[in-house]
Amino acid sequence: MTQHLSRVRLLADDMCRGYIYGREEKLAALEPLRVCAFDWGTEALEGITGFEPQAGPSQLDALRRANHRWRQDNAAFFAHQEPTDFQLRGNDLTFSSAVKSFYAENDTVHAQYFQCKKAHRRAVLVLPHWSATPGSYAPFCRLLNLLGFSALLVTLPYHGQRQPRECAGAEYSVSPNIGRTIAAARQGVIDTLCCLEWLVRRGYEQTAIFGNSLGFGHAFLASALDRRLQVNVFNHCCSTVSDAVWDGMPRYRAALERRISQQQLRECWSVINPISYVDQYARMPKRSLMVLGRYDTVFPRDCVEEMICHFGVRGLDHRIVELACGHRTIGDVPYLLLSAFHTGVFLRKHLCRLGES
Repeated sequence: MTQHLSRVRLLADDMCRGYIYGREEKLAALEPLRVCAFDWGTEALEGITGFEPQAGPSQLDALRRANHRWRQDNAAFFAHQEPTDFQLRGNDLTFSSAVKSFYAENDTVHAQYFQCKKAHRRAVLVLPHWSATPGSYAPFCRLLNLLGFSALLVTLPYHGQRQPRECAGAEYSVSPNIGRTIAAARQGVIDTLCCLEWLVRRGYEQTAIFGNSLGFGHAFLASALDRRLQVNVFNHCCSTVSDAVWDGMPRYRAALERRISQQQLRECWSVINPISYVDQYARMPKRSLMVLGRYDTVFPRDCVEEMICHFGVRGLDHRIVELACGHRTIGDVPYLLLSAFHTGVFLRKHLCRLGES
């Protein structure tokens, strides 16, 4: 009898996996993906403390040396001046990014403020996934309002209103342009910290952060840099941006591997790889929920497990929820509802508790 039930479970698992993989392929085909050509992109890094530009083949060595310096002093890498031009019109918040890119559209930060009058000084920063469409997280933010939290939905660099006219989508946020990808991640993290500061100025004393996929990377780094983000929810966590791109995005890999190896890419992007910040994250009081997709083909399983392992080894306060979905299908019913349920329960338990302590 037990053997028979085991076979039934295996068959059901195979059917579910096959459906999810097929659905993932369909969703991937709908994305406005335009793969940029390989470029060292070091001009995007000029002016950042610790970067010394080099010409020609030496650009790889310049990036390696810069990443080493930045990892030794990430406070200098993320140093910035707080914006002074925050403007809230209705529920639309705008301000000038503390980081300047080559695109004027990208250098105005946009966020949507979902105020809850019964929030009792509790708020959640929401960072969407790569290539998220404007407004797609608004229902989630309204759910947070119903749960008793205000929410600030952050538009990531090169997304939505920040998208340069020449772009088909958000391809400038992560691409085979090495330097621009570093600069975009740095800008995203700094923009997030500025949004946190805005919430604090409005009287929010208990703050949490939610990040999905690309949003996870920005959220994790921001939390590692600021102890005020004590409650963290991460959908789809991964130890390295570099391996996610190399193993989970075949078209990106094709553009990269003609000029750079996987190990070299890890070295060039080590300053934006979440794994580089685990020790710093662990030094602060944090509670974390990690929601995973069992059939995720974008974030390599070994990179997901590496991140989880580091949480376990350090004895960090964390909870893991694994859903029978993939990377993109976490946005499908019922997985969307399950993710929202676990997030809501976690925030109600831990963010509310901060206000009571």
